[in-house]
Amino acid sequence: MVFAFAAGVVVGCAEPPPRPVAVASLTVDRFNVPVGGPLKLNLRFDAAPDLEPLLEDYRVSVRFLNSDGLSLWTDDHDPAVPTSRWEAGETIEYSRFVTLPPYPYLGTLTLAVALYSTESGETLPLAGEDLDQAARGVPTIETQPRHESSVLVHETGWHPVEFDETGGRDWRWTTGRAVIAFRNPHDDIRLILEVAGRPDLFEEPQRLSLVIGDRSLHEQVLDTNRPVYIDETVPVADLGRDEVVRLELRVDKTFVPAELDGSRDTRELGMRVFFNYVEPI
Repeated sequence: MVFAFAAGVVVGCAEPPPRPVAVASLTVDRFNVPVGGPLKLNLRFDAAPDLEPLLEDYRVSVRFLNSDGLSLWTDDHDPAVPTSRWEAGETIEYSRFVTLPPYPYLGTLTLAVALYSTESGETLPLAGEDLDQAARGVPTIETQPRHESSVLVHETGWHPVEFDETGGRDWRWTTGRAVIAFRNPHDDIRLILEVAGRPDLFEEPQRLSLVIGDRSLHEQVLDTNRPVYIDETVPVADLGRDEVVRLELRVDKTFVPAELDGSRDTRELGMRVFFNYVEPI
């Protein structure tokens, strides 16, 4: 609290607003997104020139707000550089893909970015385009109905869905050959997969092949245990003329956990699939 002294009377005045810790900006790769579709977020934090060290690792929250300002869902994650390591004047910039949930909402969404504490719930002040002191809104997007070709059927070669300990992510293991079926849009498509192999189990890393019929669409070396994002345009000629397209995910090396660690898991495992999506262009 700041006080002014006049004629022997102490007069109180409002505290100045807290100084922002960074200028936040957020851009997206597209502004029309089908329900359940992917969206690329590009985030940037320009730390304040006089930033004092932050003693905690704050989380980033990207909020999707409807026209009434209500948050329909959020993408919470750790920034590329922990906030406890941010330095004055430093720029932290990174990208990440998110998936709009199959939420029955069609219309305009404003995206806002915030930094918050998981311990106290405190939100740090940010500079940028105003929503309020704590959240900064930049782009707006329009949600659209999902195309019928985006409804995927997992046929052979898939194990049941699994979750991590926190429930934050889920995935399905494939065998050596897994099939995804979808309605042929008779147009070019955007094919997106997020997958992870187990290169630590083999002398040479696994190789993933994406195949439709006798046509090879893409090959990927799975040389990291971390998820890999594949974003491919598939021309209509590669989809064939059948009304149902069957996409094969072929992994050249598989393993059985029971043979490695003595567990009871006798499944043949190829790779983990975190996300798979098809969208006509």
